[in-house]
Amino acid sequence: MAHRLLLISGGKVFTIAAMSTRRRVRWIAGVASLVLLLGPGVASAGTILPGDYFLLDHGDGSLGPSYGLRVDATGDVFIVELGSASVILSWDGGTTATIAGTLNLNTAGGNGGVGDTWTVLYTLTGVSAVGTLGFVATGGSGTLTDPFSVVTNITGEADGAGNVFEFLADGHRIEADSDTPVGRGWLLPPDSVDDWIVRAVLVPEPGTASLVCVGLIGLSAYRSRATQPA
Repeated sequence: MAHRLLLISGGKVFTIAAMSTRRRVRWIAGVASLVLLLGPGVASAGTILPGDYFLLDHGDGSLGPSYGLRVDATGDVFIVELGSASVILSWDGGTTATIAGTLNLNTAGGNGGVGDTWTVLYTLTGVSAVGTLGFVATGGSGTLTDPFSVVTNITGEADGAGNVFEFLADGHRIEADSDTPVGRGWLLPPDSVDDWIVRAVLVPEPGTASLVCVGLIGLSAYRSRATQPA
């Protein structure tokens, strides 16, 4: 016996087959948007898989205010998500990963002033997966470039476990959270407070983002049509 999905709208019961083609497309688009928006959030809780991730400031850094990167060598503190900042962590599942993009200077100590845009390129090596929780890296090095093209080298400092960077979906230092992806790692020189501490969200694939937009438009149109008087 075939199963049919029964829908209720305006007190009437009907099937998808009974809809007009236009109405059916709108309904399906709306449902697709809900699946994409709600489903992945549940399925990916506490999970980091290979891909690209937008980095966001972390609210529990050692300075108190949210930030993403602190470098004592220049006396500067950077944010990774506001103003001109846009930083992406990329990992293809292999033994290297990169952190690259633009930083916004939040507290100035060296060249430039607050609000200036710097660029960062930091390569993680010795990367190994920790199940589906994320990865750890045993090496890290890269550069910071200020608005005047002055380059500062940055190098990771290993913790007691031998890791210079950890990217794990464990809600590190976020109250009542054990799922959010958090990246953290110390930088040389020894005994400094130079560090990365960032939250992260997966960059959606272009096709997925487009489908979400189409779904939201379809859902909005269907709701608008459904509320119109007969």
